[in-house]
Amino acid sequence: MPRAVSLLLAVAFGVASAACSAGGAPCAGPTCGTGYECLANRCALAGGVPVPRDSERLVLSPIELAVATADHEPSTPEVTLGSAHGGDSFVYARFGSSYKGRAGVAAAFLLLTVSPGTEPTDDVPLEVWTLAADWSANSIARGARPGFSRPMARGIARTSPALPVRVDVTSIVQQFAQSPGDQGIAVVAGGSHGRGVTLVTAAAGAPRLEVYLARN
Repeated sequence: MPRAVSLLLAVAFGVASAACSAGGAPCAGPTCGTGYECLANRCALAGGVPVPRDSERLVLSPIELAVATADHEPSTPEVTLGSAHGGDSFVYARFGSSYKGRAGVAAAFLLLTVSPGTEPTDDVPLEVWTLAADWSANSIARGARPGFSRPMARGIARTSPALPVRVDVTSIVQQFAQSPGDQGIAVVAGGSHGRGVTLVTAAAGAPRLEVYLARN
């Protein structure tokens, strides 16, 4: 095979592979590649829908919420994740189980609010981990840190402009739905990125859990 043809095939294959691999990747804008679009902050086939059209939507507020920062502040209405100068910070949340015992979980999203006062910076990757042990706001305030477990989910926070963050946590909520307990989740930045992103943790903008139940 002529070298020029081989190179063209290699490039074409690489582009196709990159496009295919975009499916399911977290996104915060038009960065998913040919044939894909950013739906509910996740790359999906263009023209698709992020959730089944006939699903039932539930929006849950935290029944327990705590923040842990590098300087051990027990509670704050906002927290900055991913700052290169602020150390590791975490948001812990538990949302209850009103979706258990009902139809199967078709999709679930963690909704986060970026503070309007956040200074523009690069996109900040976020990780949402399942917690491996029980906790409370008081135990977090005393310095206890429950371990992480899988499944975990990834998302992207965008500060320029400051957009709401939606992280696909379907696999996490499906596991909770099949388990007798629910230790909740932790949100942390996936590394340090400049000034990081500041999230609202007060009542008006605290994390929400959006659950879509399949209709029988």
